[in-house]
Amino acid sequence: MQRILKWPWVVIGIIAIITIFFAFQLPNIKINNAVKIFLPEDHPAKVANNKMEDIYGSSDIIGLAIKSKKGDLLNQQNIKEISQITKSLEEIVNVDEVTSITNADYISGTSKGMKVEELVEELPKSQSDIYDLKEKLLAWDLYRGNLYSDDLASTQIRVQLKKGLAIEEKEEVYNNIKNKLKKYNKHDFEFYLAGSPAVNVLMGNNMESDLRRLVPFVIAVVLIVLYLSFKNIGGVILPMLTVSISTIWALGIMALLGIELTMVSTVIPVLLVAVGSAYGIHIISHYYDDLRKESKHNLTEEKHREIVFKTVKKVGKPVLLAGLTTIVGFSSLATSSIIPIKEFGIFTAIGVFTALIVALTLIPAILLAQHGNLEYNEEEKEDSIINGVLMKLYSYFSGARVRVLVLAIIIMIASLYGISKVVIDNVMIEMFREDTEIRKADQFINQNFSGTNILNVMIDGPNDGSLTNPEVLKEMDNLNKYLINKYDQVGKVTSVADFIKRMNQVMHYPEEETEDTNQSQTEDLSENETTSDFGQETTSSFGEENTSDFGSETTSDFSEETTSDFGSSSKEKESESANEEVKNLAPSTKKMSEKEVIKLLNKAVVRAEKLDLTGEELVDAVSKELNYMGAAYNEVPYHPEKYPAQNREQLKNLVSQYLLMYSGSLDDLINEQLEPSKGRMMVQIKTGSNIVIKKIKKDIQNYIEHYFPDGYEVSMAGYADMSLAVNNLIVSSQIMSILVSLVVVFLIVAVTYRSVIAGLYGIIPLGISLLINFGIMGYTGIKLDIGTAMVASIAIGIGVDYTIHFLSAYHYERQRSEDLEEVCQNTILTAGKAIIFNAASVAAGFAVLLFSNFYPLVNLGLLVMLTMITSSIASMTILPALLNLFQPDFISK
Repeated sequence: MQRILKWPWVVIGIIAIITIFFAFQLPNIKINNAVKIFLPEDHPAKVANNKMEDIYGSSDIIGLAIKSKKGDLLNQQNIKEISQITKSLEEIVNVDEVTSITNADYISGTSKGMKVEELVEELPKSQSDIYDLKEKLLAWDLYRGNLYSDDLASTQIRVQLKKGLAIEEKEEVYNNIKNKLKKYNKHDFEFYLAGSPAVNVLMGNNMESDLRRLVPFVIAVVLIVLYLSFKNIGGVILPMLTVSISTIWALGIMALLGIELTMVSTVIPVLLVAVGSAYGIHIISHYYDDLRKESKHNLTEEKHREIVFKTVKKVGKPVLLAGLTTIVGFSSLATSSIIPIKEFGIFTAIGVFTALIVALTLIPAILLAQHGNLEYNEEEKEDSIINGVLMKLYSYFSGARVRVLVLAIIIMIASLYGISKVVIDNVMIEMFREDTEIRKADQFINQNFSGTNILNVMIDGPNDGSLTNPEVLKEMDNLNKYLINKYDQVGKVTSVADFIKRMNQVMHYPEEETEDTNQSQTEDLSENETTSDFGQETTSSFGEENTSDFGSETTSDFSEETTSDFGSSSKEKESESANEEVKNLAPSTKKMSEKEVIKLLNKAVVRAEKLDLTGEELVDAVSKELNYMGAAYNEVPYHPEKYPAQNREQLKNLVSQYLLMYSGSLDDLINEQLEPSKGRMMVQIKTGSNIVIKKIKKDIQNYIEHYFPDGYEVSMAGYADMSLAVNNLIVSSQIMSILVSLVVVFLIVAVTYRSVIAGLYGIIPLGISLLINFGIMGYTGIKLDIGTAMVASIAIGIGVDYTIHFLSAYHYERQRSEDLEEVCQNTILTAGKAIIFNAASVAAGFAVLLFSNFYPLVNLGLLVMLTMITSSIASMTILPALLNLFQPDFISK
């Protein structure tokens, strides 16, 4: 080291040049928080998502909810403005498709078969047109929760982005949407923007806000702590210079390598400012202690050089050892499979290494170049306040060593119980504070619509046309009902089965109801039960003459209550069958007696799947009994006896005919329009909780194993699946990083002191600190997520410094005295003071995170503060108690 410091100005110049080079790289650093980047490229969840997007297109969807402040959404003025908003959104660059209440497609039955038209072909001009629109909306359940809320006060516009957009392009789309909406603020609308692209964009914006606010804040806090600790310019400037340089180097290397900043790596500048100052603190603290022993008037240049070299020699080893163990603590995060945590560990370790090198070279170089001209406090240490506090603490604990150890054991047992209560859940939206725009939007959409979180169930058949098989379509529909009935959090399940059901229904309208459907819908609004489709492009109608007949009544269950002559070429036969159905089922043209009405209602209730029917469910059951608007055929064609088919193979052909008739686009649900072999079910979930998603995914897997036909491979993909994968990796990554860092710290200490026992002493305070940390998480309800998952490694990486410095100082004093009382006092007065300065600086630095925009970082700051307190106290109480009680050989060698 003396050789390097022989030319102090050269050292200063080289470090300055390197720092300037990396500073010029900083503007190139980018921000990205897409959930995809949290997983390695070969992770099954990421592979599945990429495969899904290759087949079905982009899964990046922004949901725009529009609420009418007056509660009346369906009026002429509102519909007009929603249409204008829809058209303006379609003009935005990189928007692939926009679906709203004014441009979604509507499938209806006519005397000629199936007709596909827009929900709003012309803007409403009268109240009758509004009634017609409302009836269409209520006609198909897929619209409910997607295009309109149950109170009919809100609607939602679905903005699908193009595939493969960079985060900057997504941000541009998001900002353009907001700009388009500004001119409508004067009207009676409230707007809510949610969805994963919006989350990613706003997370990036909040990260930039954090960096602008928190980095200057943490610098100011650490400067204050340093001044209160040293009360001189040198003790403030030199440690801060070290951390500033290390931060620039670490972030500059990230920018140079094209590594993007994430919410996790936002912590790096704050952490390096708080942690990196430790090495400078220890050097400066010991330097001033030695300097005070010399009279300032007798301090020659040569004497000053001796003091500097003596300080470096005395402190260099423990500082280097502490630095290496800290680097190991952060490097252990490189074992994580979560990419941002891995990158955080690597570049924090680089920053710590830089801070270590700069502290051991630049600070001594500056001290030598200044020839001792830096101002310092000459007050004797015996009279200092900090030493007085230290001695009081020592006096208190030194007489109660056994009680200290017993108390430590009790705390450990209580912490273990708290650990059992720790909840593991990494919810991206819950990272934002409750009062943020995105949190409010997500909450509003989840409360009023089907949900912002989507889990995709991917179904892969054995050959072309496998997805027209009634067996698999029926089970897809049953799975839909199963999830809706079991989970309140599941708002909607959409699949090609829903379209087959709708096509089957409209192709079996009774003939008198197909003569003029639109007129009938307007005139009989109070009697109609309606449903609709969400977000599918359907541009053609079935133009051939092909109507359906509803025939004889069966007695098995409501799904088999009629038979059909679908496909008959005889118009006369269809009319005759329809007339027979009028006689048998008493449609709206026949007056019914009170007794017949009661019999009809009773039959509807008997055939229902449950008895506690709501009014809506009762109307639906009666509609099925009457086959009103084809309600009895709102099903997947499954029972051959109900259709002109001898077996299900012929029903499969019927499904294929439906798909042929429907010449619009189902590209986001099946891979091929006529002979699909692959399909997906989109499960919309009203929460981001991975605990709930895990249960839903497990139930889906169990259902598929028990009920789906053989030969179909089923997997899951999408945002919810990747989020769950990240959540699962948190635990394994946490365990691995803790084990690696503890083992390496143990080895470093053991090798340094050539003793296995020394290694154990080195990790005991850390182990206690970690137990307390996780125990408090359990008791306070702080979740283990992407932010708090880093606490353990940070605690080990930083907390081990206190143990290293105490062991080093205790070893130094123990070699000079057999009086354990004197050894402990001297250790406390030298290393103890530096430990307190260090812990206070780090804790104060991390306290700045309490003002972060993200809850995981708030919790991270809180928990690191806690671990700084517990690990520093443990190193100055439990460690000396153990050393004095057992007097291990390694400490006196």
